[in-house]
Amino acid sequence: MTAADEAVLLAPSDPEAHFARGLAATNAGALDEAIREYERAVALRPRDYYLWLVLADVRDQSGDQDGALAASREAVRLAPFYAKPRWQLGNMLFRAGNPDEAFAELRHAANSDPTLLPAVIDLAWGSSHQDVQFVEATIQPQTDASRLALARFFARHGKSADAVRYFRAAGLVSDKERVSLLNDLLAARQYRDAYDVWLSGHQARVEENGKGMASIIDGGFEKTLNLEDKGFGWQLSREASNLTFSIDAVEPREGARSLRLDWKGDYNPLAPVLTQLVLVEPKTHYRLRFAARAQGIVTGGLPFVSVKDPASKDDSPLAQSKALPQGTSPWSDYTIEFTTGNDTSAILISLQRLNCGGGPCPIFGNLWLDDFSLQKN
Repeated sequence: MTAADEAVLLAPSDPEAHFARGLAATNAGALDEAIREYERAVALRPRDYYLWLVLADVRDQSGDQDGALAASREAVRLAPFYAKPRWQLGNMLFRAGNPDEAFAELRHAANSDPTLLPAVIDLAWGSSHQDVQFVEATIQPQTDASRLALARFFARHGKSADAVRYFRAAGLVSDKERVSLLNDLLAARQYRDAYDVWLSGHQARVEENGKGMASIIDGGFEKTLNLEDKGFGWQLSREASNLTFSIDAVEPREGARSLRLDWKGDYNPLAPVLTQLVLVEPKTHYRLRFAARAQGIVTGGLPFVSVKDPASKDDSPLAQSKALPQGTSPWSDYTIEFTTGNDTSAILISLQRLNCGGGPCPIFGNLWLDDFSLQKN
């Protein structure tokens, strides 16, 4: 304060001196003194929107709601296309009990600075007690970016149908945006809506079969596997320091190719090796078929295939195959029969390993998989 006092004495007509003294008074908790200095600063430089913003903030801290709103409105008048004045005024209006005008200002702020939009959506959601229609009317999305922001928000808050609706309304979206929404829907266990989002980026790979119901994607491993792909289709383990995958054209069970796995040492038996998420109907009996052959498999924890409900709190499988062969064996066919639960909307097919019973659990040798299919009984 001593230095600020000296600045004002030396340059009483300089708004910067009064602003500096106001800042010092604010930091000292002398809000009345700070307000007087900021008022002198804006009187000397009335067209500076930032000085009005600071004055509005300190008036608000002191409890002068009307004065704070007046200063904030002046900041908006001086800088109508800047986000910060609109944002401050909108928040003050909301606290003052004027939500309609508040959201109009907040919407303008988000149009200028899209990073503010999620906070506006969240405020509309909370203040309306989770009313989707109120949020839509409040946000009034006019751009693909705002539609995608609504899609992701609704996905994270259990409104998957509304999320997909806004995703489709957004038109062309990047792979990154599509994957972000897909991950939100999968985390919310909204598998059918997640499949629609995933399918939008894989139309060329997928032949529709009941919109994905009970349809294994590339059950014969005829396509190129993409380790970066998320969602549906085959997902390969990322923990595979001693495991390699390859598409093998030598002696497939059906078609032209099969999947080959080469194990060369320690591998966490609790980590799934290969998975695929598949849409199913609840309370329905299914039969999963696949083929496998082995060469030189040596381990205390043999591989097997399991079927689980990924939304279930119980980690136990709906069913699982017998252990795949030790040593070397020709192609053999396997069948797993199971019935889905009352609320099951998807299953997770997983190649796993039996636990060795503690300690290291290495595995060596080669395994081939082919011809996965799922049939409803």
